[in-house]
Amino acid sequence: MSSLSSSALVGREPERDLLTAAVASAGEGRGSSVFVLGEPGIGKSRLVEETAAAAVRSGLRVLRGRAASAGRAVPLRPLAEAVFSGLRGEGAPADGDLGPYEPLLSRLCGLAPQDGAPLVGYAEAVLRLLGTLGRSGGCVLVLEDLHDADADTLTIVDYLTDNLPGQRAVLLATLRGGPGPALDLAEAAASRRTARTLRLARLGPAHTAELAARCLGHDDAGKVPAAVLDRLHAVSEGVPFVVEELLTAMVDSGSLVQRQGDGWTVTGSLDAGVPATVAAAVLQRVDHLEPPGVALLEAAAVLGRRFPVDIAARVAGVDRTTALRQLRHAARAHLVTDGATAEEPGWHSFRHALTADAITHRLLPAERAALCLAAADAIESADAAGHRPRGADRPARRAGEPDGLIGGDPGDDLYRLAAELCVAGGQRARAAVLLTRAGRQAVLRGALLTAVELLDRGLELTADAADAPPEAVARLLEELLGTLVLTGDVRRVPELGDRLDRVLTAWGAPPARRAAGFLIRARAAATAQQWEEGLTAVRRARELLGAEPDPASRAALDAVAAHLVLNSQRPDRLESARALAEGAVATAEAVGLPEVSCKALNMLGYCLRPRDLAETEKVFERLVATADAHALPVWRIRGLLELGALDRIRFTGTDRLLAARKAAEETGAVLMTAWADMHLAQAHVLRDEHDQALESARRLRTTARRLRLQEVQLIGVGMDAIIAASRGEREKLQAALQAMQSALAGRSAGALWGYADTSVWGWAQGICSLLREEPDRALAEFTEADRAMRALPSTRGVTGFLGPYLLLRTVRGAAGWAELDGAVADRLTQVHWDRPFVGWSRAVLLGREGRAGEAAKAAEEALAGTDAIPLARHLCLRLGASAALADGWGHPVEWLCAAEQFFHDRGTTRVSAACRALLREAGSPVPRRRQGHDTIPQELRRAGVTAREYEVLRLLGRGLGNQEIAEHLFLSPRTVEKHLASLRNRTGQSGRAALIALARRYADGP
Repeated sequence: MSSLSSSALVGREPERDLLTAAVASAGEGRGSSVFVLGEPGIGKSRLVEETAAAAVRSGLRVLRGRAASAGRAVPLRPLAEAVFSGLRGEGAPADGDLGPYEPLLSRLCGLAPQDGAPLVGYAEAVLRLLGTLGRSGGCVLVLEDLHDADADTLTIVDYLTDNLPGQRAVLLATLRGGPGPALDLAEAAASRRTARTLRLARLGPAHTAELAARCLGHDDAGKVPAAVLDRLHAVSEGVPFVVEELLTAMVDSGSLVQRQGDGWTVTGSLDAGVPATVAAAVLQRVDHLEPPGVALLEAAAVLGRRFPVDIAARVAGVDRTTALRQLRHAARAHLVTDGATAEEPGWHSFRHALTADAITHRLLPAERAALCLAAADAIESADAAGHRPRGADRPARRAGEPDGLIGGDPGDDLYRLAAELCVAGGQRARAAVLLTRAGRQAVLRGALLTAVELLDRGLELTADAADAPPEAVARLLEELLGTLVLTGDVRRVPELGDRLDRVLTAWGAPPARRAAGFLIRARAAATAQQWEEGLTAVRRARELLGAEPDPASRAALDAVAAHLVLNSQRPDRLESARALAEGAVATAEAVGLPEVSCKALNMLGYCLRPRDLAETEKVFERLVATADAHALPVWRIRGLLELGALDRIRFTGTDRLLAARKAAEETGAVLMTAWADMHLAQAHVLRDEHDQALESARRLRTTARRLRLQEVQLIGVGMDAIIAASRGEREKLQAALQAMQSALAGRSAGALWGYADTSVWGWAQGICSLLREEPDRALAEFTEADRAMRALPSTRGVTGFLGPYLLLRTVRGAAGWAELDGAVADRLTQVHWDRPFVGWSRAVLLGREGRAGEAAKAAEEALAGTDAIPLARHLCLRLGASAALADGWGHPVEWLCAAEQFFHDRGTTRVSAACRALLREAGSPVPRRRQGHDTIPQELRRAGVTAREYEVLRLLGRGLGNQEIAEHLFLSPRTVEKHLASLRNRTGQSGRAALIALARRYADGP
């Protein structure tokens, strides 16, 4: 048999030009997306393939993936296939090119375990891969048959369409033009002007004739017999695939013969043996195969365009050797592709979707139903026996090659296929059971949206299946409820939870089974921050379990109850949550539930943090050790982040935060890097490291914006507010607060971020007011933050505003020894930022009682260890010196001079002016600002270096001796020597050589 096709693309010149232009623009950094739409056989794939081939010749990298699959869509298959083609071979990204997104690409392809990363993280990983591969000449991502894609794939494609502009990459996707999610996506992207749609029309008569001529080896349609053209026009209706199939059938039947010289002649009736439809043309080829081959293709056709060979062979009743021989015959007849690929060593595909359709439509309904059920039986028996189709047995693989089928374990693909076969065979209840398994497999692969689709489909089938076993319906509902909690979309949980309990009750399920349903509802309530609703669900579960619940159930319930109680408004919430968490940890460790143990340890740490930071550290170290021992990477990183946050609280350290961020990057936990950046930005603000704080906040905002994480974006806005406050920039602070208030729409920021109420509305506003010399306003803002904090027990004592609040009230006479000798002050001394304010509050009270020596000593002791938090140090000097002046103790002039210098150097002019005013009141000389003072590097200004001393230092760095410096500055050599001695003292340099080295560091300065 022959197969006739044209070597040239016919009738698609305008469309090809459009795609070629899109590819060229991508190579120049103007990325885009184009969706090619049309009916089966219209030439979508051929057009895109021609464009991709031209792109390869021009030096662009091309990645390919196909969504067409057996049964329903395989989660993330087309993207996984494309990513594999990008990670293999010459031009693959080098180590480190993709940063934290490289592990996500491995998970996308099923080469690493899932860790709950948000789907948008995978989308950004694909975008980064395209950008990396395209940075030299451009990259083309081809995704075919997008109408068959799963919801998760479509979500990623939607993300790509919005973010490809500005990249050196273009997306070319094909899909059928009928209604569906893929078409909705394409049209929505086109309406946003982030993509174009290109709908292919059928060929007109002239182009149909040209295509026929080229298939027959001619450039001139006049050499094709008129009768042939008439037949093609009448039957093909301008569909290129049908034209090719009809011509092939004519030649194979002997009705159209090539002459000895040039051209073709009709030797018989074109109607005789020639199909009235393309289906007949295809079936004519099928009928030329041997009976085992026909049986094999009929079995394969009910499995879909892409089919597992072993399953098809089992249904057809042939052995594997015979099946492979028959597939070779079918490939020569151009019914199937030439063979399995390296990525899918157990699967074959029909040459075109219409081929499989033609075969299945020939079957009688009873025949088709029987084949479908036989195929479902074969899939289930193969899976039960552990004999999945070849390629699914996870052989040893080379680096960069897939493990089994593209996208990972094919179990969900086969379960889904078996389910659809059962539907076709009329066994809907059995199909629902298989879809439950498929949904569970999709969850394990991280395709949560697809899992919800599959489980919803199963739920729909049970409604129409009177024979659906209650246990099967219950399992489906349990799986769906758990998946909805994972997605965070918990709106349907109450309704589905009630339905689950009705099914379990009617079925007579054990109480523990019903209790598990309420546990899921409690977790959903915690996700939705519906604390009392969650506690009600916990109470129902405990009632069902009775006085002596099994340990595993008790541990899981105690862990989620601790979360709910801690965030409730109950007066004993902190103590009760701690007891629950401790019980959950003990039980979980005893019965071997490491993930429950990690959850409970996390909550225990939150309970302890307001009371004892040292004990809190031990708990989070225990969490990290548990996660390490049981290979729980997400929990390990969360524990590292909490330890880093403790370092920020206890001594404003950043080392463990940086280590946690690195660990998150290395494992592709992109969301965790955002949390790390949040903590780092806060630490840098407290350390008065403005540039580093801005950089961490920028990374946080970039991650949130690119991943479309709205809540994290709000946290980024909160960090903007904190940074603006630390500079005394009221307008920027108010703009950020207004943006947060609008986004939260009346909700407490604490619902969004554990200490947003106190860190943003409290610390930021109060500190900003202090830096603008508005103490009355600061006091009111701190008072409101204190009120809000009492609703957030897990943050009390570690927020950073309580120290300034205490000192401000103490200076004004509103706080006394009762507060300083209480538990609150003890907790504050554990917080690095708050500690000096507590010490200075003691000093103020001692001085007020006339105990001047003790007061001065307390003030100096409070300054110990504050070099890393200069803003806190000098706020203490500013607030406390006024009390020292009034009560006559300590060294207020010295303290005010130091504060004035610091605030002047950092540009906080209102505070420096207030310090100068207090110095005048004290009768002390006010520092004069020589011309050029502001040109002194900040670290030298903080050391007290004067403008004249800096001039001496710079000339010293140029190699001048004392006499030359004196002549240059019109000074005496003795005065120059005094300046050099002062410089050595202020900068801590040991001698002249060290001063010269220091000076050369600033040789390029102003």
